[in-house]
Amino acid sequence: MRALIFVLVLAAAVLAAPAARACGVSTADGLSSCSLEEHEEETRPRWRAGTAGLYTSTAINFGAFRSDETRGSIIASLAYQPTRRLTFQLAAGSTVGGHLDTAAGVYDFSPGPTVAIGASYRLVQGTRPFVILTANLSFSNAETQLSGADAAANPAVPNPEVRYDAFDLRGGVLVGTTLWRLLSPYAVVRAFGGPVYWQYQGANVTGTDAHHYQVGAGLTLVVVHRVDLFVEGIPLGERSLAAGAAFAF
Repeated sequence: MRALIFVLVLAAAVLAAPAARACGVSTADGLSSCSLEEHEEETRPRWRAGTAGLYTSTAINFGAFRSDETRGSIIASLAYQPTRRLTFQLAAGSTVGGHLDTAAGVYDFSPGPTVAIGASYRLVQGTRPFVILTANLSFSNAETQLSGADAAANPAVPNPEVRYDAFDLRGGVLVGTTLWRLLSPYAVVRAFGGPVYWQYQGANVTGTDAHHYQVGAGLTLVVVHRVDLFVEGIPLGERSLAAGAAFAF
């Protein structure tokens, strides 16, 4: 099976319903939203460290041709919340698999770096409902090479590794609510765009995502003191599945 499926297994702890200090929403594009904790300003956590696994499935339009793309990534992030409503974040990680499907064959992605900076702003105060604006700028790099089966079918054709660079700028809106100070279901809409630089059959090509939007939903769950888990699924536009954990301090 070609499609890379991530199964993120996290150690679960006993639910701690009293004194849930933080249940922020972590988005699939690497952002951590403003904390939902309700303590005094001077005692609230201002930092959030997190990690997530992300799987995406989309299509890249290179003008003369179009390629289906799947990719998996693992990301670590660190966010700072100077006020209850504003959050800044840095994220870094790596592509860990995936491929491009073309008429010439399947090109596999090698591991490569991914970095991002972002911010989020809580438009509506409180947790019922919460409305959060997000913005994220990211860059990823990997090497591509014809898969073993396709390369073996054409042994006389050179099969070098080719650099693949992708830039992405996206903005989004999250709308949700918090239940029992533990669960935060939300809906999300994002719009994005950015160039992809690649070389196909010896020619430099520039592409962009065939879908410039995402529509989906997610859920955050507080499991222990200042620790929450999240999962997000995007079935419309650029399809994705993400899951991870975050710790506020």
